[in-house]
Amino acid sequence: MTLQQLIKEAMDETRFNENPYFTHLLNGQFEKDDFIETQIQFYYAVIFFSRPMAALAAKIPTPELRIEVLRNVWEEHGEGHLSHGHGNTFKAFLQRLASITVEQVNLRGLWPEIRIFNTTLAGVTVLDDFLVGVAVLGVIERMFSEISTWIGQGVVKRGWLTKANMIHYTVHQNLDIKHSEDFFNILKEPYAESDENRYRIEQGLRLGATLFNDMYFGLWRSRKRRWLLTTHISPSQTSDYVS
Repeated sequence: MTLQQLIKEAMDETRFNENPYFTHLLNGQFEKDDFIETQIQFYYAVIFFSRPMAALAAKIPTPELRIEVLRNVWEEHGEGHLSHGHGNTFKAFLQRLASITVEQVNLRGLWPEIRIFNTTLAGVTVLDDFLVGVAVLGVIERMFSEISTWIGQGVVKRGWLTKANMIHYTVHQNLDIKHSEDFFNILKEPYAESDENRYRIEQGLRLGATLFNDMYFGLWRSRKRRWLLTTHISPSQTSDYVS
């Protein structure tokens, strides 16, 4: 089996295209208030994602391979223009969608579905073999390119935003295909070298695909949850809170 075939198999086995989060958004059965709450939670995954990526870069043994991940970390931060960083574009999405402010976001308690996602990424990129970590992040980036398309279509179809006013998700439809290929390029040579490497890569691909699909399923299942903090969490504290 080629690497590309394995990537497709790992994603297809999750049947993430049938995940109720996306199917109900597209068929009109996702209430806007519930969608907004789940997207506020997803914001915490967005702002955390570059941190395990940076940790993974430190473990990659050669600068030629390491630079691929560092480039993605740089792009996550808007290539030095923080207003274009993914956290800020997602805040703009929430503001356009429902006039959600940063202060309102910071009053939401973190759901366990997001903490499981973030903590797993931190663990696998720090503690596991770098091939596992690269495969995990790569398949998540690849899945998100399709997920971004579905969410963008759903939001526009429901009339919650116009296509011209969509932000964040429109960028990721194409950008994350490039990001995923950066990760997969790191895996090509090791995948061809040994059965041991192929096993580690397969473990990462299946873990990443399952983890990402399960996160969205959990958000759908818990969409009616409303957890507000009794104590305000300031933006400076949020990064500690999420980790």
